[in-house]
Amino acid sequence: MLFLGLASNYAAKDILRHSFILGTKKHYHALERALSTRYGASLANTSLIYSGRSAIAIALKSFIASGRLKKGDHVAINGFTCYAVVQAITHAKLVSVYLDIEPNSPNYSAATLKTACQSDKKLKCFILQNTFGMPVNIESFSAVKKEYNLLCLEDLAHCAGRYYQKTDGSHQEIGTFGEATCLSFGKGKAIDTITGGAVLLRDPSLSFPKSFQKSTLVRRQKTGDVPRASWYPIFGATARGLAHLHLEKPFLALLLKLRFIERSADTKLLENTTITCWQARLALRQLQNLKSTPLRNFCLVSDKAACLSELQKSGFRLEESWYDTPVAPARYYKKLNYPESSCPNSVYFASHVINLPTWYHSPKKRAELSRAKSIIKYYEVK
Repeated sequence: MLFLGLASNYAAKDILRHSFILGTKKHYHALERALSTRYGASLANTSLIYSGRSAIAIALKSFIASGRLKKGDHVAINGFTCYAVVQAITHAKLVSVYLDIEPNSPNYSAATLKTACQSDKKLKCFILQNTFGMPVNIESFSAVKKEYNLLCLEDLAHCAGRYYQKTDGSHQEIGTFGEATCLSFGKGKAIDTITGGAVLLRDPSLSFPKSFQKSTLVRRQKTGDVPRASWYPIFGATARGLAHLHLEKPFLALLLKLRFIERSADTKLLENTTITCWQARLALRQLQNLKSTPLRNFCLVSDKAACLSELQKSGFRLEESWYDTPVAPARYYKKLNYPESSCPNSVYFASHVINLPTWYHSPKKRAELSRAKSIIKYYEVK
């Protein structure tokens, strides 16, 4: 059986490493230094944090604290995104502006951003998501950024380790373009420690807001986030085994009820809480071994429900899609006043996208994935 979730596919050694790894403040500070060096921010402007949404909120508040934004300004984001991004913008007392993605692409274009700037004088900042790890055309965004004096925040949840390709054939690592760079270490992300993240202010003129006390974070970090963060891979492996008996759903429901796990979209936005030292050690190892491959591949299909149903009958559990609604998950999307009429491509994409895992490396699993692709191909939108 082939599963989409990364934690469901850990080998035994990965489960043991994640669940029983130990860390110290040495590893915590080593991760901060590695991130600072890699993405070009001072160590003082680099901080580990509890979640990716917390990182985005702190970066935006830093823009405000430094006088580069003011409360009520508009921030352009992907029309196809996660509620965590919207939550962070709202938390910073800014306004989300959804930009429709391009046809057959998970990202919006620089031309769409430019059109939005022409009609919206309060639009002062944009977030580059590089969804699924698919890079945008950074040169075109650079031109619009310069023309309208925009701030850019790069969200590396999907794309850590990936590169922008330029017309002259050169490459620039994603995360080295904007004034701020944010990472998420959540479940299934490019760096995965179940929870966690990092925020880097790359522009030297920026500084963290006074309400954010970076110096106290490591002293207040917990020695362990058990059982949710530590044991999640064990839970994932157990669910994988129970799936053969169709018992994984009641098992996961029990874990949710006992609060041993939580849904990714429900991760808290905490500004003065950070990750544990053992998570920092795990993230540092993954950072040092990042591969420049997409986080997930995708296909657009004519009948998503029928395709997923046929895949499941054949032993492929790919229903954990990113995303089922333009702003995922659906339970949060229903609460938003999402402008469907101005984001038709995003609405269509969410209704027709099938995600494919990219972390299968054994010949046997790659053969299984090829079989799944043959099923998807029958439904694929030409």
